[in-house]
Amino acid sequence: MFPRFERMRSFASDQIVDLGIPEGSLSPEDMRRTRILSITSLGICILAGIPSIVHLSRIGLVVPLALLVLAITAAMINLVMLRATHEPRLAAHFGVVILGSFLATSLTFTGGFYDTTFGWLYVMPLAAAVLLDMRAAAVWTGITIATTLVFWLLPDFGIELVSRVPEDLRAGNALFNRVTSIFTIGIIGASFVAGQRKAERQLASANRDVVAETAYVQLLMHAAVAANEAKSFDNAMRDSMRRICETMNWVAGHIYLVAEDGSSSTSGIGFVRDRKLEALNPQMRKHRFPAGVGVVGEAISQKKPQILETFDVPDDPESAASVARRSGVQSAMAVPVFVNGAVPAVMLFASPVKIEDTERLTEVFSLIGVQLGKVAERTALQERVQQTQKMEAVGQLAAGVAHEINNPMSYVRTNLHTLREEWNELSSKLGDEDVQRLSDFEELIDESLEGVERTIGIVRDVKEFSHNGAVDRKDWECVSLADVLDGALRVAASQAPSGVRLESNRRGDATCLCSPNQIRQVFVNLIVNAVQAVGQSGQVWLSTGRDGKDVFARVEDDGPGISEGARERLFEPFFTTKPVGEGTGLGLSVSYEIVRNHGGEILVSSEPGSGACFEVRLPAEPD
Repeated sequence: MFPRFERMRSFASDQIVDLGIPEGSLSPEDMRRTRILSITSLGICILAGIPSIVHLSRIGLVVPLALLVLAITAAMINLVMLRATHEPRLAAHFGVVILGSFLATSLTFTGGFYDTTFGWLYVMPLAAAVLLDMRAAAVWTGITIATTLVFWLLPDFGIELVSRVPEDLRAGNALFNRVTSIFTIGIIGASFVAGQRKAERQLASANRDVVAETAYVQLLMHAAVAANEAKSFDNAMRDSMRRICETMNWVAGHIYLVAEDGSSSTSGIGFVRDRKLEALNPQMRKHRFPAGVGVVGEAISQKKPQILETFDVPDDPESAASVARRSGVQSAMAVPVFVNGAVPAVMLFASPVKIEDTERLTEVFSLIGVQLGKVAERTALQERVQQTQKMEAVGQLAAGVAHEINNPMSYVRTNLHTLREEWNELSSKLGDEDVQRLSDFEELIDESLEGVERTIGIVRDVKEFSHNGAVDRKDWECVSLADVLDGALRVAASQAPSGVRLESNRRGDATCLCSPNQIRQVFVNLIVNAVQAVGQSGQVWLSTGRDGKDVFARVEDDGPGISEGARERLFEPFFTTKPVGEGTGLGLSVSYEIVRNHGGEILVSSEPGSGACFEVRLPAEPD
């Protein structure tokens, strides 16, 4: 029942009082004139015009009756024209003209100046003042005075206006005219008050909108400043939460962190403006929101602010909802923070009053979430810059260290090879018993050579890493990628256990312009990693081919695969999944830089338990 009444009231206000003119189409003052004119015209025509029609019919004044019907029709046409033209001043003048014309002509049939109908003329200045302004009121006052003088002086010019109202009905007619004129003045006053009240309500609403917009602008400015100046993501979130609560008059806030499965748990960062809500903070700290559940879960899944206008209070008196309700909290709002399109955190606010769910509120807090996310993006960028600077320093240091290590290791390797040759010659001259007794020496020489070769390989990787990706095309040539892969296979095959099978497959003409030595080093690193991944038994597949303007080489294995966390860091310098002492973490980093300097890329696909595939893609015809 009440919703229907509200719809009827809204229809009457918009389509009848406002004549269906959209809000904003007219200035506030012209809209006020429109409302007063519509209320006045409809009120006079219905509440005074219809009784007057009945009264004139009863006393038999046909001509005034026809004039009244014509005036009412003209007044309705005037409202229709106002709705079409949006010219309230012109319509107001025309309305006063209709009223004055009807009164002036009807007075000639009711006795002129000395008839009680003449009092109706005094409504004209009042109507002009209410509908228009002081200037119009003065003009219509002058017109009314001039009309009065004309009717007053007509007898002096020999023109006598005789009332056509029957003599026995004149007293009743006089009373009717006085009552209807007073009633009309009341209608004009009521329409003025109604128009003013609605204008005041709209002004108050506009003021509230201005205040709210000012608050929104302040929040956006603060979020932008935090995104540019905050030293850490936590500081930006904590400061923004406090500012939002103070600006919006919200009583508490808490920040939840989002896990990979979409659930959220406390970050430990909270803010309470009212001591009565201090008991709520521990509840918010231990509360968790499963994925898609609750206002926080919905904010994560919907990726936009969510408002909880009311919430059910469970039976548990110590629950967060129970404590919040006892503390006067009426509604809540969850604001997601966006970082590169994801939602790593959500801010939850508590309000002592109902939060109105408006499109502007949602838009503003979505922008705040984006601005706060820029803090995390900027922090991550700064960390990457610092890491780059650190790696540059490490690279410079590595170049010097590699040079210092490489020279003595070359001496050691040369000496060990010489020692091995001398030992072989000496062992041929010894007896079997002596050779057996000194056989451990041969193993020591082999182990020393292996250690030296490994050290030299590490130094070579470090030197490649320290070159900063410089591109030197002096040794580039057009080669078959399959031939380069075969050469790498011959080098790496010696490290494959007998239980590991290596299969090679060529498809199409995979020819590219590259540095064969550098690309061969890439393939050696990938093959060795694949062999080490499968362990003592397994299979490694090697293949090459052409795909449009690219050539590719794939190294696949059926090993244990790579976890998602490890895949994201595979090409970071010094990152390795191998045990300590079995890898430097430079092989893939160096390979990545070599391929990138050739204008290509390395793609990795792997799932835990399903092996791994490394694909090297190079341009077949580079610019």
